[in-house]
Amino acid sequence: MKLLTPGPVQIPSEVIKAFGRQPLFHKLQEFKDVFRDVLEKLSKVVPGTPIILPGTGTLAVDTMVYNYVNPGEKVIALTYGEFGDRLIESLESRGAKVFKLSIGIGKVPPPDMVEDLGKRLGDVVAIALVHNETGAGCVNRYLDKLRNIASSLGALLLIDSVSGIPAEPISCDVDVVATASHKAFLAPPGGAILFINTEPRTKYPVPRSMNLSKFLERIKDYETPYTPPINVVYGLSTSLDYILGMGLENYYEIHRVRAEYLYSNLRLTPVAESSCKSYTVTAFYTSSAKEIVDMLRGCGYVIASGVGSIKDISIRIGVMGDVSIEDLKVVTELVNEYVGK
Repeated sequence: MKLLTPGPVQIPSEVIKAFGRQPLFHKLQEFKDVFRDVLEKLSKVVPGTPIILPGTGTLAVDTMVYNYVNPGEKVIALTYGEFGDRLIESLESRGAKVFKLSIGIGKVPPPDMVEDLGKRLGDVVAIALVHNETGAGCVNRYLDKLRNIASSLGALLLIDSVSGIPAEPISCDVDVVATASHKAFLAPPGGAILFINTEPRTKYPVPRSMNLSKFLERIKDYETPYTPPINVVYGLSTSLDYILGMGLENYYEIHRVRAEYLYSNLRLTPVAESSCKSYTVTAFYTSSAKEIVDMLRGCGYVIASGVGSIKDISIRIGVMGDVSIEDLKVVTELVNEYVGK
C-alpha cells in the first residue's frame, strides 16, 4: 500500500527506522543533544525560533492564535478552502473580531484587497492565512507582499503552513508560522511545530500546554516544560538530514515536478486556479470521488477525498513523502481509464 495522501505521508524507510526505537528519558543529556540538533536543523528551514509541542497541525494553529490574539481584537483572515475556514473558527473561538476575506475556493485574494481592507478597518492586530490550503490544493505565494502590508498596518502576519513548508517554502520573516511533523517534514504525526519571530503578546490566559512563553523560557537550554514527542524528534532528526542534504531548492523542485505531472496528465479539472496550484497537495474536481478513491485503494494506492463543501465532488492526491513519478504515472493511468469509461 502506497500513501498519496495529504498527510500522514509515505515515510522513507530510514526515518521509520529512526523513530522506531526505545524513547530516551527527555531529561537526559543524550536526548537534549538530539533535540538541540533538530532545533538547529529546523532553524535552517524557516527564519525564527522553532518550538516543538506534542500534538498535530491543529494544535499548532490553535497555539499560534491563542498566544498572539486577544478577545475583541480585529483580525483579517483569508480563506480559500476548508482549512482557512478552520483557522477562522479558531480565531472566533478566541473571541477575535474576524473579517473574512474570500473570493472562492481555490482562489487566493490578491494582496491589494488585503491592504484596502486593512486601511478601511484600522487597528488591525493580525493578518491570518493558510499558506498551503490542504483542502483545495491551493497555495498563497504572496507572502512577501503580505509581510510588507502587515508591517505597514502595524499588524502581525500569522501563517498556517501545515501542508506547506519545507516543500512550499517561506523565505520572508513571518511573525509566526504553524506547521506539523507529518507532512512535508516526512516524520510521523505527533509534532506540532511553530517558528516564532515575535514574542507572544496575549493578555489573556492560555491553556498551560499551549503557553509559548513557557516553551521559550526553556528552549535556550534545549528543554521543554512538558514531555516532548520524543520519537517524533528522532524521526525529524533523520528526515531533516535528508531534506537539508538535498537542499531546500531541490526539495521544492522535486515536489513541483511531481505535482506538475498530475496537473498536466490527469484528465480532471484542478480545484485551484492555475496561478496558485499547490506543489504538495493536488486537488481535482470529479463527480466520482468516492469511486475513484475506492478503486485506487483496491489497486494499492491511498488518496483522499475532498473536505468541507467540496467533500463529495473532489479528490486530493498528495505528492509528499516517498513517492516516485512511476507511482504517479500508475495512478494517473488508472484514474484516466476510470473517468474515460
